[in-house]
Amino acid sequence: MKLRNLVIVGAGTYGETLLTYLTEAGHKVLGFVDDIPKLKGQKINGVSILGNYKDLFKDEYKRKIDHVICSIGNNKIRNAYLSELSVAGYNTPNFIHDSVLLTKDTILGKGVYILPGSVLMPHVVIHDFCIISTGCKVAHHTILHQGVFISSGANVGAGIKVFENTLVGIGSTLMTGVKTIGKNSIIGAGAAVITDVPENAVVVGVPAKVIKYSTPMEEVYIK
Repeated sequence: MKLRNLVIVGAGTYGETLLTYLTEAGHKVLGFVDDIPKLKGQKINGVSILGNYKDLFKDEYKRKIDHVICSIGNNKIRNAYLSELSVAGYNTPNFIHDSVLLTKDTILGKGVYILPGSVLMPHVVIHDFCIISTGCKVAHHTILHQGVFISSGANVGAGIKVFENTLVGIGSTLMTGVKTIGKNSIIGAGAAVITDVPENAVVVGVPAKVIKYSTPMEEVYIK
């Protein structure tokens, strides 16, 4: 189904990238919203920046917009925005690039974006608001919980539970045999993870080791 009346939250370079993928797929993007005030009224590849995030809760915006995609890489902010927009009545659609390989038994939540060249083996579960970037591989029976971001070229082994808001860095590998990646964890670029990762951990290296624990962000509330 081709989407109409679609807005992208976030007018940065990732938003511009999603605009290209969406328009090439035949979807109609009405515009962007972004919280940098000076951007309002400017255009990105001919598509206008209509206002800011809070404007989406105004009746005049709700009347003309049906679908919202969020290009914000920060997992917790993306989660918060898309959750609130869903409650407000917007559709938060999936976007799966035509080049992605997945099977019919893949279970997808809402607001899931899978970008070109990625491959998902059978029996994968992806919860709401996850992003799988370009050229990733996700093996069978793996579960990505809400708000996970898998960066370009990353490999996720079989049967791994990757919990909420985890960032898996560019070119990193989560080896089959790992059982859990704790929520809010960060896997450094190029890391090779061979053991379970605890919550809030930052791991780097080959093999990956914990170098610190990040301070969890407080729950994000949009006023």
